[in-house]
Amino acid sequence: MKTRRVLGAALLGLLLAPPMAFCAQAVPAEAFSAATNSSVEEGDSSTANARDSGLYSDGTRAINEGRWTDAVAIFAKVASEQDEHADGALYWKAYAENKLGQSGVALNTCAELRRDHPKSRWMDECGALEIEIRAKSGQPIQPQAEQNEDLKLLALNSLMNQDELRALPEIQQILNGNFSEKFKERALFILAQGHSKQAQELLEQIAQGFDNPALQAKAAEMLAGRHGQQTGSPALATDISSRNITLDVVVTDRFGKPVAGLQPQDFTLLDNKHPQNILSFHAEDGINAKADAPVEVILLVDGINSSVDSLANTRYELEKYLQQNSGHLALPTSFIFLTDLGAKIQSQPTRDGNTLIADLKDDATSLRMFRNPRGYYNAAECWQLSLTALDRIAVSVGRRPGRKLIVWIGPGWSAFARLAWLTTNNQQQGLFDYIAVVATALREARITLYSIDPAGVGHGQFYYENYLKGVATVKQVDYRDLLLQVLAQQTGGLVFFGTNDIASLIDRCTADANAYYILSFNPPPASHPNEYHSIEVQIDKPGMRARTRTGYYAQP
Repeated sequence: MKTRRVLGAALLGLLLAPPMAFCAQAVPAEAFSAATNSSVEEGDSSTANARDSGLYSDGTRAINEGRWTDAVAIFAKVASEQDEHADGALYWKAYAENKLGQSGVALNTCAELRRDHPKSRWMDECGALEIEIRAKSGQPIQPQAEQNEDLKLLALNSLMNQDELRALPEIQQILNGNFSEKFKERALFILAQGHSKQAQELLEQIAQGFDNPALQAKAAEMLAGRHGQQTGSPALATDISSRNITLDVVVTDRFGKPVAGLQPQDFTLLDNKHPQNILSFHAEDGINAKADAPVEVILLVDGINSSVDSLANTRYELEKYLQQNSGHLALPTSFIFLTDLGAKIQSQPTRDGNTLIADLKDDATSLRMFRNPRGYYNAAECWQLSLTALDRIAVSVGRRPGRKLIVWIGPGWSAFARLAWLTTNNQQQGLFDYIAVVATALREARITLYSIDPAGVGHGQFYYENYLKGVATVKQVDYRDLLLQVLAQQTGGLVFFGTNDIASLIDRCTADANAYYILSFNPPPASHPNEYHSIEVQIDKPGMRARTRTGYYAQP
C-alpha cells in the first residue's frame, strides 16, 4: 500500500482556524543593516554626526520594537537636519507611518524622498513600500511602470494576488522579453503560485514546449511539485513495506564529538523496542570529496518568521561563515531563500564560498517580506507557508542522491496553543495524516534538519521538548508536533538557541558529516496505515550515544 499524499490548501484550510496572532514582519535586511551600521561607519566624523547617528539608531530600535509613533517622531527630527541620514530617515518614517495605518501620509513621505533625494539608495525601498500600500488598497501598481527588476517583481506579485487574469499577460511578456534569466525564473515562480485554470494552463504550456530550455525545465519541475502536492508525488508516495529503511546515524562521545571507526557489532537497532537485524552497514566520511555517499549542506534563510535584527545579523554571519578558509568549503553547499513566494532553491551546491556570497548579495531582495494584500500574516498563514515550503523542499532535494543537512536559520513558526481548535474527528485525522506525510517526506529525502534561532533565548522556546515523542494515535495530535525544533530533533538534527554566532553553529551542524554510519533494516509489517514505529540505536561503548531519526510511519 502506498503512502497517501494529503498536503495542500484544502487540508491546511481544514486545519487552520485559530485566533489572529502576528508573525514577525521582516524589514528589508539590507536596509536595516545599512541603518544600524551607519553610526559605526560614520559616527566619528564629528560630534554632530555622532549625535545624529545615535538618534538614527534610536529610530531603528523603535522600528524593531514596534514603537511606530516614537519612530515617526525620531525619524522626522533626523530628516529635518538634512544630514547624510536624511534620506534613510524619510524611508523609515514612511515605513512607520504605514504601520500606524497612515498610508496616505506614508505615500507623501515617499514622494518627499523622491523629490529631495532623487539619487538616494533608499528609493527602491520606498518604491517597494508604495507597491505594498497600493496593493492593500486594491490598486496594485502595473509591473511595466517599474524600471527596477526587483520592484517590477514586487508589482507583479501584487497584481497576481489581486487579479491573476491581468497578471498572466505581464508574465508572458517577461518570459518572452529581454530580461535576465534570474528575473524570468522569479516571474515563473510567481506564475506557479497561481490558482486559476488559466495560470495552470500557461504553466503547462511552458513546461511542454518553450524556446528557453532552462525555463521549460523549471516549469516542468514546478508543475511536478504542484501535482505532487495535490494528487500524490511519485518521489514520496512510496511502498514503504517493499523496501528497506535507511538511517543516517551520528555517534558522539561524551564531549559531543563525532566518533569514527565503529563496527557493526557495536550497534543495536530497536524498532518499537524490539531488536532488528541490520541488513547493511557503511561507515562514512562525508567531508572527503570522494565519499561514497554524497553529503550536501543547505543553508535556509527564513524571511517569513524572522525579525528585523536577526535577519540582518543572519546575512552578516553567513558571509563570515562563507569566508572561512579563503572561501573553500568542506562540503557542497547551497542556499534556500524563504519568502511568501515560496522557497527559492539554488540549483547546484558548490564548495566555493565566494560564489555563495555573491548569491547571497544578489538575492538580498528575496529576503524582503512579500506580504499578502492585507499586509500582515497571522500565525496560521506563517505555519502554512513554512510547512508547505518544507514539503516542496523535500520533493525537490529528494531527487538528489545522498544525505542533506538543512540548516534552518530562523526562529521557526508559531504553534497554536489549544488543542480545542481541532474540534472534529476529521480535523484530528487530517492533522495526524499530515504529520505522517511530513515525517515520511523528510526521511525518504534523507534530510537531517537543524534549527538555529539567531534571536537567542527569552522566547519560551524550550516547551517544544514536550513534543519530541512521535505521534502514534489520532487522539494525541497537536499543532506543536510540527514545530521546527520538534522536526529537527526527530530527523536526528540539532536545535540551537542562545547565541548570535551563527557561523560557529553552522560548523557544529556540518560536523555531523565528519563521521557517520549508514544502516538499513527491513521494517516489520504494519497492521494499519500510518502505524508509528519508534527507533532507537544503542552503542555498545561507554560514554557514546547515537543520534538518528526517532521514528517512522509504516504501511501495511
